Amino acid sequence: MTPAAGPDDALAHLRAARTSDGAPSARNLIVTVFGDALLPHGAETEVSVRALARLLDGFGVNERLVRTSLTRLVNDELLAVRAEGRRSYYRVAPAALDLFRRADERIYRGEVPDWDGAWTVVVIDGSEATADRRARLRHELAWVGMGAVAPNVMASPVVSASTAAATVQRVGGFEHVLVLRSEVVESAGTLGIDELARRCLAIDDVADRYRSFVDRFGPYRRASLEGLAPADAFKLRVLAVAAFRRLVLGEPSIPIGLRPVGWVGDEARSVVADVYRRVADAAEDFLLATLEPSRPGAEPTDLAARFRSVR
Repeated sequence: MTPAAGPDDALAHLRAARTSDGAPSARNLIVTVFGDALLPHGAETEVSVRALARLLDGFGVNERLVRTSLTRLVNDELLAVRAEGRRSYYRVAPAALDLFRRADERIYRGEVPDWDGAWTVVVIDGSEATADRRARLRHELAWVGMGAVAPNVMASPVVSASTAAATVQRVGGFEHVLVLRSEVVESAGTLGIDELARRCLAIDDVADRYRSFVDRFGPYRRASLEGLAPADAFKLRVLAVAAFRRLVLGEPSIPIGLRPVGWVGDEARSVVADVYRRVADAAEDFLLATLEPSRPGAEPTDLAARFRSVR
């Protein structure tokens, strides 16, 4: 997808966005729809393949691609499926609700605690479980904010040891994962804090990705969105959250003490918060009009509470 260059052509780029042209993948879009649009209506909220395809039609995602992606997400234990006659309904798997909740905290709240100078370290035995299981554990540890120091070694200055241990337990299939939290001892021949931060936080690379997000979505702040059709409002909401989600969950949490002055991630959060607030209600109208009348779920939680910490 070509980045929007200004307010005049931002909406044209929005309508042209397709998964085949740089927009987030179908999997990322589907997970975003479940986390951002469906879960606020309650954990029991379900959606059919047909309705989900209608929600994502603007991205060029058809029913076949939706069905394939849903099957993989069920196999990954992120979603659960229920058959009713010849139709299937999908919702967030009960075991994955905590994972979605933790993702929501990082996406919509973005609160970073003060740093106590210690690091949480997770060491995965390379001979334990399967390669796929180890990869899944690394992926979910990244979701909660940890970064890679070395093969099968993850670390974070802000993720607690209890959160890391709970992630290991949730993934399952392991018996010898080492989880600890300690200060770094610096001396000749040891890995110091600066090098540890460089390896697992990759601050310069993270900053570059946030700048690209600001360049891409900043023009929507200056575009007129008040008359945006509900379908386009939903598409913009999903597109912005999916892109921001991919950044936030793909990067380790960086505490205030290790962030450069004028951290560009704060600007990126301000951009997505502003765009989200402007289109959330119209997007919600499209969501409810698209879901089957018998599957609307409960009244949504307060969408205005999202990004509340951003001014």
